[in-house]
Amino acid sequence: MITPHRAILLLRVVTVVAILGLLVFTLGPFQGVEARAGLSDKSAHVLAFYVITLLIFSVAPQWRRNDLAVVTLVLGLFIELAQGLTGRSVSLLDLGADAVGVAAATLPGWIERLRYDARRHPYLSFSEISAKDRRQKGGRRRSASLAVMAGKSDRPLPKDGWR
Repeated sequence: MITPHRAILLLRVVTVVAILGLLVFTLGPFQGVEARAGLSDKSAHVLAFYVITLLIFSVAPQWRRNDLAVVTLVLGLFIELAQGLTGRSVSLLDLGADAVGVAAATLPGWIERLRYDARRHPYLSFSEISAKDRRQKGGRRRSASLAVMAGKSDRPLPKDGWR
């Protein structure tokens, strides 16, 4: 039976294989392979980092998308610097193409968040929405609930155990 946990485990294997393949193609002696596949160098970078970003998003659901996007961009920077060490050219344009692929994978999530905020809080500023975000205050709420459970607070604990 397929469960989300098993799907993520399988996707983690696929992600590791994809990243290793990316490293082999970008650092190995395979210059020009993308041209034989009908892609330009920049479009290959965009496509590769779009796919890698989506894979990384899928295997780390507990991490924020923006943090994962930064990690993916750091991977692109690492690859460009490593190419300089292997005798290939270091290109800021390639890094820019990597960033376009990461942004293309991240943009739908940003748009969906904007749609959510527009439905839930259409007249609040983004800073007010951020201040109301429970995820920002999770640590304080959890510690308050733990204080109730330890008998160090007068506040009653809700039925589900957390606030």
